[in-house]
Amino acid sequence: MQRELDNVFHVLSGDAWTRQVVTKSALVQARKKFSASAFVELNRLAVTQFYTHAPIARWHGFRVCAVDGTKLRLPNTPDIVETFGTHNGRLSQKDCPMALASVYYDVLNRIVIDARLDAAHASERDCALEHLKMADAKDLVLYDRGYPAFWLYSALMQRAQPFCMRMKTKLDLTTRQFLKSRKREILIEIAPTAKAIEQCAQHELPVAPLTLRMIRVKLKKETEVLITNLVDTEKFPATLFKDLYHLRWGVEENFKRQKQWLEIESFSGKSALSVRQDFHAKIVSLNLAAMMALASGQVVERQTGGRMHRYQINFAQSLSKMKNTVVQLILGVNLREQIAHLIEYLADTVEAVIPGRSFPRHVSNLHHNISHLCYKRCS
Repeated sequence: MQRELDNVFHVLSGDAWTRQVVTKSALVQARKKFSASAFVELNRLAVTQFYTHAPIARWHGFRVCAVDGTKLRLPNTPDIVETFGTHNGRLSQKDCPMALASVYYDVLNRIVIDARLDAAHASERDCALEHLKMADAKDLVLYDRGYPAFWLYSALMQRAQPFCMRMKTKLDLTTRQFLKSRKREILIEIAPTAKAIEQCAQHELPVAPLTLRMIRVKLKKETEVLITNLVDTEKFPATLFKDLYHLRWGVEENFKRQKQWLEIESFSGKSALSVRQDFHAKIVSLNLAAMMALASGQVVERQTGGRMHRYQINFAQSLSKMKNTVVQLILGVNLREQIAHLIEYLADTVEAVIPGRSFPRHVSNLHHNISHLCYKRCS
């Protein structure tokens, strides 16, 4: 922590030599008076300005957003356990303090529009409902198969929010019947069960039956079933949905960047407040890097337009190169000059985008590997 502090003030001062200006003890005392919500508001300000002024990628006019959650390991202190709770360990392990991190993520532009850090056993669906407060009317929201529920459908329909979810093919009766029918798509009317009516009452949602569309998507080794409120078959033919739902993988890549490149589980304090501060501060840094990478991407397109493959910014390099610049950007020192220099700087590190590459996941090892040797932290 002291080394990082010294580096910050070295960058700000521009001195030839690094010296100690603020001690780590002073920082620890000062951050106790600093609300983590400051970083939440800073992120909302940055995101709002970005979407107000920047040309962004869209899918058929929609901003494509994915909702997903992941568990984060936390330091084992009484304050953190009381705030976030614990997750059951294996037979030979102790219970581990954990939190649920949930994001509302623009998959085409790599922007975390909204992020939440909740207790370990919080409901991902409840988090998804809270994320909708940050949704735009022209957002198309993608959900994994852990989210389908009548009350969430009702919330989305009440808002007239376009969505697409993946269904659990073995648990839901309607989905199993649809698969047996061998039809490519159908319109279904879903009526609430007694439990769904109770859940709708808790969230003050209507319980009228809903008309939704089911679509069969064939993959190499399995068949997916998607459910959506995009019922116009002429405007949105079934052939579009395989590539559309594949875009949801971007939110998984976002979590990889957070955990492996940003080391978001490496916290600089042992209190619930410091955990929230670190989490939301890193979300701001991640978004600033994504915004700069998008701007640099336009430079890359001009420089590599005649090559065989399309090229893109190396995002890990973007994060590393943004480190010292973030402080200067926030302070607004020579802002236009700083941004112009950073855009050119990021455009120097690119990589080819090669279609059709596949990297299968070794699922049997996911719960045993703690370190990931193929991915290094960003400096």
